[in-house]
Formats: sequence, structure tokens, C-alpha cells
Amino acid sequence: MKTSEAWPDDSWLETQFTCFDEEKPDRESDSRWHTYIGNVHQVPHGPEGGLWAWSVTATFAGPMNPFPHSGKEPTRKEAGRRVVETYERMLRFYGRRYVP
Repeated sequence: MKTSEAWPDDSWLETQFTCFDEEKPDRESDSRWHTYIGNVHQVPHGPEGGLWAWSVTATFAGPMNPFPHSGKEPTRKEAGRRVVETYERMLRFYGRRYVP
């Protein structure tokens, strides 16, 4: 969802999106903050301007996540897909929930 809709009390760019998992394992509550797993935003300037950056910020107890948890893609759809794929891979790695 747009970050400005998730947290309307702040100013956010229209190209910033926040990702949630309402079924996130080990969360402390059902609040948005505790279901937050990552984000997607468009790089505004520079040589990577126009690309879509993605990042999975969710963490779980155990060994360090051994695979990339952030990157850049040419489209918002691809960046969102990478967030989902990476998060599902993390869940499998940490044995938190079966994800097909």
C-alpha cells in the first residue's frame, strides 16, 4: 500500500510503498508497525533514477539471512514481486511457515 495511506501523519512521496504481512510470525501485535515487512520506492535522481528500489526489513531470531534482501528493478511490479519472493524465502529459511 502507499506509505502515505499506511502512515498518513507524515509526508511521503507518492512513489513510496510499504509492504505488510498480517499473518507475520512472531509479531508482537496486529498493529501496522508489527506487520511491516519491507518497502518499495522509486529512485528519484542520479544514475539509477527511475528504477524501483526494494527492501525486506523483516527479521527473525536465528542466523543471519544468507541471501540478498534489497535491490533495484525496472518496474514497481517487479520490485514488489522481489519483496514477496524474498520474504517467502526468509520464512522458509527460518522455518516459520510453509509457503508454496
